[in-house]
Amino acid sequence: MSMIDLFCIPYAGGSAHAIYGKWVEKLDPGIKLHPLELAGHGRRMGEPFHANVAEAVQDLLDKMRPSIVQRPYAVYGHSMGTGLAYELTVAARASGLPEPAALFLSGRIPPHLKYNEEPMHKLSDAEFLEKIRKIGGTPAQFFESKDLLKLFLPILRHDYRMIEQYRLSGKPQPVDGDIVFFLSHEDQYVNLPDILEWKQYSKRSFEYHPFQGGHFFIHEVWDQICMLVNRKLLGHGSTNDSRG
Repeated sequence: MSMIDLFCIPYAGGSAHAIYGKWVEKLDPGIKLHPLELAGHGRRMGEPFHANVAEAVQDLLDKMRPSIVQRPYAVYGHSMGTGLAYELTVAARASGLPEPAALFLSGRIPPHLKYNEEPMHKLSDAEFLEKIRKIGGTPAQFFESKDLLKLFLPILRHDYRMIEQYRLSGKPQPVDGDIVFFLSHEDQYVNLPDILEWKQYSKRSFEYHPFQGGHFFIHEVWDQICMLVNRKLLGHGSTNDSRG
């Protein structure tokens, strides 16, 4: 059986291996998992941050290149990772490389739409941390530990600056693969009308699957997401909590 690669991009402040590593337990053996770590994060903690989305995309594409020229692949991105996943696809096309068979996205509106609230990276540390607390998904001990704050606050601030300063270049460029969107109706950063705007980013099909939970719902339903990925990429696996 031929393999297909699944490259997974983290959300702001996150480590790809910490977020997606356990997915290997539920993904079909025919899908090879590749958590894509950003510079300055997780296993690449000692490296300088990417200056902007374009630099991050080029770095990740260089790491993907040896695999994607050999076999089919798909990309998953949550929140900040959605913009990176889309731009990776555009960059692959521009470089003459194969595009992914599918983009799996969650937690963010398409890049031609903008959030109305003040950019978080411009807030004071106290205001920034309060917003992070309200978003949820961050352990309470993070806010109580000076050592953790010293280590991770710069990472969070950098990521929010990078994604909030990112702008779509021109009109959306529809990708060759399918787009599959996972959303939670309790996520304050997405709503269904905006999510349906992702349709124009694919030349093929768009589908969405709703779940329960907040912005980081993927941690609660990761096994169901893996089943949907299996079904999409290999034609099997199922879940009761989905909608096309």
